[in-house]
Amino acid sequence: MARITLRQLLDHAAEHSYGVPAFNINNMEQGLAIMAAARATDSPVIMQVSRGARSYANDIML
Repeated sequence: MARITLRQLLDHAAEHSYGVPAFNINNMEQGLAIMAAARATDSPVIMQVSRGARSYANDIML
């Protein structure tokens, strides 16, 4: 799974007419499930974590 900049991802999506889902996650399990699904479908995703969730769950947990 390649890591690219958000700009590269959104430009590629616009050029090839597809959308990129963005998921707000609150814990490690949600992140793992989203990444597993993205990997299984070979699809890009954007994962977002709020400051509050990071404070509550600890950056290491997320």
